[in-house]
Amino acid sequence: MPINSWVLMPSNPGTTPGLLLSLLSIAFVLLFAISLKLKNNIELKKRTNDFYRDIIIFIYILTLFNGLAQLTVLFNMNSGYDYDFARNVILVNENGHVFLRSSLFTQSIYLIAASFVCFYAKYFYKKEWNKYIFIGTTVFLIYGFYEWIYYLIFGTSGDFLSNRVFALDFNGDPRLGSMSQRTDAFGLDTLRMKSLTGEPSAFALTVLPLWIFAIHLRKPLLHIPMLLALVLSTSSTAFLGILLYFIYRVLRYHLRDRYCKILIYISTFIIIFNYKKVASILEFLIINKVDSHSGTQRSSSMFTHLEYFSHMPFFNKLFGVGFGYVRSTDFFSTLLVNSGILGFIFFSIFFLYPIFKLKRNYFNDGLKISLLIIYVSLMISVPEFSYLTTWLFLGISYNQLAREKKTTILNNLNPAKFQSSKLI
Repeated sequence: MPINSWVLMPSNPGTTPGLLLSLLSIAFVLLFAISLKLKNNIELKKRTNDFYRDIIIFIYILTLFNGLAQLTVLFNMNSGYDYDFARNVILVNENGHVFLRSSLFTQSIYLIAASFVCFYAKYFYKKEWNKYIFIGTTVFLIYGFYEWIYYLIFGTSGDFLSNRVFALDFNGDPRLGSMSQRTDAFGLDTLRMKSLTGEPSAFALTVLPLWIFAIHLRKPLLHIPMLLALVLSTSSTAFLGILLYFIYRVLRYHLRDRYCKILIYISTFIIIFNYKKVASILEFLIINKVDSHSGTQRSSSMFTHLEYFSHMPFFNKLFGVGFGYVRSTDFFSTLLVNSGILGFIFFSIFFLYPIFKLKRNYFNDGLKISLLIIYVSLMISVPEFSYLTTWLFLGISYNQLAREKKTTILNNLNPAKFQSSKLI
């Protein structure tokens, strides 16, 4: 279940169930490997070895980038360069030194833990997982709808689970991990859907790939409530993702696609019979969002961090100042400052590679557009790099690539026998 606002230890914001379980996956796979050694299962033993190999490579690359960034920071500090973080960028943790800040280690641990989910799914995902993915999603949605209905009836938040608290700010006040935000976009004073993610845009980033996954597995009893939940979040991230998805469907399947037809028919019906209400909602969701304090703050934060990046020393532009130092309102400028141009390129290749390499079929189409929407959402609006659904679908995509490669090899070895082989 994609829980981010509830932790096992309130004093430690990193103890979300998902991150802890992802860390435990190392021990689980180790025990699994020991059992395989007794059973002498060669194929699964190879997958287990590849799992650990990928983790070691990922940690090595992250450590290398952080090491080069910190050496550059130390060299420039000794040369008299003033990074002046406090007055120029948004720091993950306001307390700490310029060299080897504590957030370098905590944020890197979050990233490594999230990568475990990716590599675990890459080597061990199978379609039987889908049932459990959707059970967790269903519970997650039920809690979100409960919050929304509770606010509608009582006018206050009914969230009784969220307990995550981040580091103290300059005033010594704790930064809460869950924020209840209201809206009157639909003519009612309602709560923006967030469930246990902490806030609406994070909810949208979490649910969007699950919604698309449900569509491409043809599960209407799941994807219809998910679509409603995304709309009720009134998040610009949600509406951007929905728009990108339907643009993709039109380009990929053209207007003969039944989902596009249904959307056109329903939209036309609603606009004809209540065009004034539709216009007011669109004005609120698009124009007011852009001109709102939140929209202005996001764009201002991005340009501020890009401006800071443009004045960084050359080698810091290449390697950044260290992963986890700053946190803008977008991942693009955050990644440039933290990991530099090379870090941005590495992340983009790692994330987008399956989009270009996966074969064209209905299941793969869902994975491709999910990755694209997640990537775009991260880069422009939600810098939450450690959300586990992001890494789950990246891992499933690489798992699918491995299946396709295996099928191709088998077809080349014995075309007659494997001609009818199918992927998931």
